This record gives sequence, C-alpha cells and structure tokens, in this order.
Amino acid sequence: MSSDAKFENGTLTITRTYNAPAMAVFEAWVETSKVEQWWGCAQTTAVKSEIEPKVGGKYCHLMTIEGAGEYPMVCRITAYDPPKLLAYEDTSDDPNPMRVTVTFTEDGDQTHVQLVHENLPTELGDIVKGGWTAALSKLHSFLSREIRA
Repeated sequence: MSSDAKFENGTLTITRTYNAPAMAVFEAWVETSKVEQWWGCAQTTAVKSEIEPKVGGKYCHLMTIEGAGEYPMVCRITAYDPPKLLAYEDTSDDPNPMRVTVTFTEDGDQTHVQLVHENLPTELGDIVKGGWTAALSKLHSFLSREIRA
C-alpha cells in the first residue's frame, strides 16, 4: 500500500493504511526496540531512540544517514492516547517549533494512519516528504514481519 502525501503552507499530511490492528501500529511508534527497526529515510543505516511514552516524555531519535552522518531529533510528547493519538514537538528554542501529530484509526483488520507534520520550511518540504514516505514504507515492512511472527 502506498502513502498519499501533500505539502502546502508549511504542513505535510500523509495517510497510509496498514494491515494490522491499531495497537500494533501504535506500539511500533512508541516502543524503542520497534521504532529503531523502521525509523528514518531510505538512507538511514542506524537509529538510536529514547522514548518516554507519556505526555511530557522524551521522543528522541539519533539517525545515522548514509553520506550525511548523524542527525538528531529531540522532541517531547505533547499528546498520548493509545492506540489513537501520538503528538510531539521539537524542543528547540524556535518560537514556532516543528510539530507532528499521528492519528491511528482502526477499521476492521486495518489501521489508517494520518501524519501531520507542521511548521516545515518550504525548502524542506520535498526532503521531509521523501523521508516520511520512506519511513512509512519501512514501517509497512516491519509490521508485515511482526504480524506473521
């Protein structure tokens, strides 16, 4: 299944459907050992995550990206409602921080995921869109292995 993505006015919205229950998909976003298996763009070779699954908790990832080195993402969780909602924002001093909201909607044996990434500079729109599209595809592969196991 492919992702449907659009970027406009600094907001990237991506939707994707997974053949897995909502709790399995949600856990793949908040359990460190699972996130480290799929997080990052296609060029990501390693991920080290630190996640405190609660409002105010850490949501941090250090990605090693081939040809680019290490890329840290330091965020805090702003909404946490398993298995329906996860939101986090960048902890930098930016007065208009990057925010990501992920909603999980179960529909029979499938889960629809909508990711909204706000406050992206226009020049990063295509790069971030490509990164998220690749990551969500890797999540699909991860979930397919998990469900079969």
